[in-house]
Amino acid sequence: MPRIISDPALDIEPDFTSATFEGLRNRIIGNTQLTHEGAANELATGWQQDRDIRVAAWTLQVNEETRLAAEAAQAERELLDQERALLEQEAEKERRETEKKKPKINDFQAGASVGDTLTHRPSQYTIHKLKSFEYVELWYFSPDGCREAADEAKSAADGTFGFTKVDDFIALKLVAAFKPSRKVIQDHSLDWRQFDMAKNSFLLYMNKLKWPEKHQRAIMMFFMNVVSHPQHSEPFGERALLLYAARVRRDWHDTLTLDNVFDISVFNTTLLKNLAEEVWNKVRLESLTEFQMTMSSQGNSRESQTSSHCNQARSSTRPT
Repeated sequence: MPRIISDPALDIEPDFTSATFEGLRNRIIGNTQLTHEGAANELATGWQQDRDIRVAAWTLQVNEETRLAAEAAQAERELLDQERALLEQEAEKERRETEKKKPKINDFQAGASVGDTLTHRPSQYTIHKLKSFEYVELWYFSPDGCREAADEAKSAADGTFGFTKVDDFIALKLVAAFKPSRKVIQDHSLDWRQFDMAKNSFLLYMNKLKWPEKHQRAIMMFFMNVVSHPQHSEPFGERALLLYAARVRRDWHDTLTLDNVFDISVFNTTLLKNLAEEVWNKVRLESLTEFQMTMSSQGNSRESQTSSHCNQARSSTRPT
């Protein structure tokens, strides 16, 4: 149906009794008994019925246009709300990023003094490794390793920068923060005192770096089992225990990101026995090698002495 331009209710009924409609009235009257007044009434009734139809159509048209306008306004409001929400989310995200980059500082208790002893601080490389749950040698936590880190921090190399990824950004970072030390000693080559002190610092920094409580308890029990094991008093027992601690802890770190992580606090006596046999075999090989080198050295010495005596004898019998 064509769109109605104006409200039909505002239309004025024509004067069907006027001379303008006389011809139309005559055609209506025709052979009937209607008068001109009756014909005018017939025309007026027809016009009223037509207007009522058009008024009803106008009302439907107005209602539909009102509905469509309301829906369009609602859609525009929703679009504006969505855009406003996106802008607010972006602003909140930017605020959080800015807040995240701000240096953090904790409160302190007034009047609290520094402790009687200070903990040696390992290198940034060590902290980064431990924070990432990666394996790092215990030597870095020993007094020697911490002193080496302090000396390194004072050197010119500490001012060298490299690229690293922080969240979704590329940033500059001191090379010392991810550079291993050339002086590092493998766990199994530490002496017992170094191992004992280093593991205490290692546990302390695990706690500072917020490792899960379950993991902290497991590794603490692991070290307790190692240092208190009866094998410690046996010949070369410390070497066997250090080898056990080194290999088991490395394997544990390797599996932390996998699905087959084992409970490191459970001590494996069979594995220790096998490693102790490995240590004994190495000791026997070292002793045999040393003995062979000693015998070879003594043989060379005797040959040298014999040759010298022979030369002296030939010299004394030579005619003048």
